[in-house]
Amino acid sequence: MNKATLAILAALSASIALADDFKTTDGKEYKNVTVTRVEPDGIVIMSKSGISKVYFTELPKEVQDRFNYDAAKATAFSAEQTANQEALYKSRRESERKQVEER
Repeated sequence: MNKATLAILAALSASIALADDFKTTDGKEYKNVTVTRVEPDGIVIMSKSGISKVYFTELPKEVQDRFNYDAAKATAFSAEQTANQEALYKSRRESERKQVEER
């Protein structure tokens, strides 16, 4: 086998080995998923059906501990994300207003 084939096989077997199951505190189950990103307020998971974000507040304490959840950092992160979204919305609205004025 060539090196490229070996690399692909290694990546596939690693992704299978990293597959996980999660159950939220309200009973929703995520089976055979891969954690693709850990953010201060939750984990982003990928499965056959797509990509989802599950917030730590929806997950049991064991999962929160496993991913080093810190409620204060999560709150600050969420506030920053909201502020960024609001700034983007304001910028787009201003840009649209200028375009209308130019017409």
